[in-house]
Parts: sequence; structure tokens; C-alpha cells
Amino acid sequence: MSLLLQVLLLCHVAIVASRLIILPNDADEEWCASVNCAESEMCVMDTDVNVVKCLAPTELSKLLQKQVSDPRHQTAGHQQHRRQESSHTENHCTRSELMRMGGRLVKWFSDVHSKEAGVDHSLKIHSVACRADVGWMFNQWDGNNDGLLSMNELRPLERGGNEPCVKEFIDMCDDMVVDGAISIDEWCDCFSFSDDLRHEPPCHKAKHNVDPHLLGVFLPRCDMEGFYKSEQCHEGHCWCVDRYGREFDKSRVQNSLPDCGQYASDLTEKDIAFLKARM
Repeated sequence: MSLLLQVLLLCHVAIVASRLIILPNDADEEWCASVNCAESEMCVMDTDVNVVKCLAPTELSKLLQKQVSDPRHQTAGHQQHRRQESSHTENHCTRSELMRMGGRLVKWFSDVHSKEAGVDHSLKIHSVACRADVGWMFNQWDGNNDGLLSMNELRPLERGGNEPCVKEFIDMCDDMVVDGAISIDEWCDCFSFSDDLRHEPPCHKAKHNVDPHLLGVFLPRCDMEGFYKSEQCHEGHCWCVDRYGREFDKSRVQNSLPDCGQYASDLTEKDIAFLKARM
């Protein structure tokens, strides 16, 4: 799936520069149903002239680029970004409610999984341990089998309305690479301790105790067991910690990676790239 479509599928409705309203082709809005877009197209309304049309991804990409480059729309676009950013700050569910929500989802995954016949499909490559029922449910939602769950694919899970914390819980799972899509590792990690909070490790708890979409929020690096990795970086600073997140004296550096070799094994190239991205 292209980057453009990944972005467009993050929400049910995306507004670009207060002019274009863009929805997936399966949107149930009346004005989209009337134009009957093909599966590969997006339904687009130009609110300046109230025209609805179907656009292929390439056509839509050119239109969006034109909108972004048009100075008349930049202020409105910035205001829309701020509105989206502020919406993430309005947490309607407490951590306790979110964790109970996760526990109920795991129980539901387990109940449904136990009643389904057949052999489980293998998960794509992942590095986080994943319980069978949680991995099985990932495959059920991953309609295009790309190893990522888009907001569009998860939309049926959030539409029930009976569980007001479902969407907020799912959004919080997008915390390893905050890109609007949930990877296998993010999904498996998110449900690791949802039904066993008494044994939740400190780093896992800290990471899932904040909204990953908030600008400037610190998301710690955790190992596979949910404890802190030795090297941590945030906003130009890096430091060394023990497995419980306690910072070592005189380990903090600025605009460079810390030397935590005495506390941990050597960094891999992937680790280095990840840490530099956090600086």
C-alpha cells in the first residue's frame, strides 16, 4: 500500500486544508454512495464548489500536492493539524479503564479463537512474543495481509459503540513507530499484559501510560520482557538506565549516543538508527 493511501486510511474522514473531504471507497456517507467509486478509488468532495467525484490514488496525490503548495490553504491546514493534535490530548478514558478494555478484548480474542476450527495462519516476521489468540486475531483483521493494521481495517472493531474505550486503546497501541498503522510487534506488545497487570514490567507500563501521538512525549525503549533497554534518547538528549528505568549518574549526553557498553550488549545498526531518530 502506498504512503498516500496509508495516510488517507488513518481516519474515517480526512480534511485537507479545509477544502477537500476524503473517504475510503466503502464509506457509508450518502454523497459517497451516490457516485459509486471503484475499489481502487477514493471518494472526494470539494467543499468550495460542493462537487463529489472519484479519484485514483495518482490523481488524488497530484491534487493533494497542489493543495499543500497553495499558500491560500496553508493556514487552514495548520489549524486543522492543531485540531487533530488537540483531540489526542482529550483522553476520555483513564489508564485503568484502558487496561480493563485490553483485558476484555483479550478474553474476547480467546473465546472466538477457541471456537474457530482450522489451523492458525503463521504471523509475518515479528520480534515480540505473541500469544496464539492475539496473533490469530491480528490475521483476521489484516485484510490485505501486509503485516499492518490500518485504521480502516480496524474500523469494524471500533464501530460497535458499546465499548467507548476501544478506539482509544487501539490508538495507544501505535507506539513503536507512530505512523497511524499497527504492526505485528505493536499489536502483540500492546496485549502482552492486558489481562495480567500485576506482573506488567515497568518499561511496558510507562510506554503504555502515555498517548504516543502527543507532540514531544517520551516513549521509552523496552526489551522483549518489558523492562528498560540501557540506552534511552529523547529530544536531543541520551542517557543510560538500568532495567527499571533508573538513570545512571553522569551518563547523559547531548546530540550523541551514550556509551552504555558497561551496562548492556553492543548496539545493533537497527538500535542505532532507532535511537538517532529519537534525538
